[in-house]
Amino acid sequence: MKLGKIAHGKTVEIMEILSDCGRAGRLAALGFLPGRQVRICRIAPLGDPISIMMEGQEISLRRAEADLIEVKEIS
Repeated sequence: MKLGKIAHGKTVEIMEILSDCGRAGRLAALGFLPGRQVRICRIAPLGDPISIMMEGQEISLRRAEADLIEVKEIS
């Protein structure tokens, strides 16, 4: 399942980053690493961008970037 497809309020665990080195490196620098848990806290009215809460930080991603992150749902 892709992070960009997760509903508001759901918590998921990052499984894998599906991207080339440049984008994967940027996402890793932001803290998107396998094993981390994230929660979707806001979705813009038109669906892009989405805000993700991770370890006390709120990070906004474009949906295209979020779709590069493979996750599994926790709650």
